[in-house]
Amino acid sequence: MTAVAAIDQASKKSARKGEAVGVPVRRLGQTYDDAIPDFWFRNNAFLSMFFTGFSATLPEGEDQFIYSVRLFQKKITNPVLKAQVRAFIGQEAHHSKEHDALNETLKKRGYPLGWIENRIRKLNRLMRKHQSPQKQLAGTVCGEHITALMSDYMLGKRPELLEQMAPAMEKMWAWHAIEETEHKGVAFDVYDQLVGDRNLLRRTMMEVTFFFLILNTTHALALMRQTGQMKNWRMWREALGVLGRMGRELRADYMDFYRKDYHPWQHDNRDVLAAARKKYLGEDS
Repeated sequence: MTAVAAIDQASKKSARKGEAVGVPVRRLGQTYDDAIPDFWFRNNAFLSMFFTGFSATLPEGEDQFIYSVRLFQKKITNPVLKAQVRAFIGQEAHHSKEHDALNETLKKRGYPLGWIENRIRKLNRLMRKHQSPQKQLAGTVCGEHITALMSDYMLGKRPELLEQMAPAMEKMWAWHAIEETEHKGVAFDVYDQLVGDRNLLRRTMMEVTFFFLILNTTHALALMRQTGQMKNWRMWREALGVLGRMGRELRADYMDFYRKDYHPWQHDNRDVLAAARKKYLGEDS
């Protein structure tokens, strides 16, 4: 049965949720409280602050992803892609809400996440004012590539990293990684069908990679000032070892993006996705 036929036979509710096109919209709705330790990732301050800072960027970051795709939504004619875009927007909206809930909890502990949120909000305003719709969508495609690689790393290549997080954080990051994997080709397909400029995409990827690394590193260092761990050299060795290995092991997959014929599902990790859905969400694919 073709994907189009599957949509036709699915209920309207199912299609709206994206289930018929492989992008189901779920609400996690966890509670984040004092049970979560400050150093919730391997009991390592910098790893915890790096991903805490990353979390602080996500509500505004996901909002920009949604905004850029919506600039092209009315031009999409393929019914499968239309359904996938609706589901992409639904998934990203729920990611924003979940990270907002986590971020509010951590703000109450004194972490300056509001500064990070405001910084990303200002960047969004600048992009919307000065960048073309095509450039903004290219930025989303590139951001989605990076998050898809990180998701595959956590779910498939190094799943032990998720297991080294506090339970609520393990569940949240696994859920997020699963959905990032499910929709990893959606923004790419919108861009490929309605823009198609691979040179712009490759140039944008270099810019997005630079800013991703700079912003997340500076955010983590700013948060580190409150931890009392700045001179814990063992902690630094461990953290930089984990992040350095991640960079090395993802390099080949990252570089694939620059190929002229690249598509995200050339990295076919559906088996990893199915196992993660069963483990963390209790779903049988």
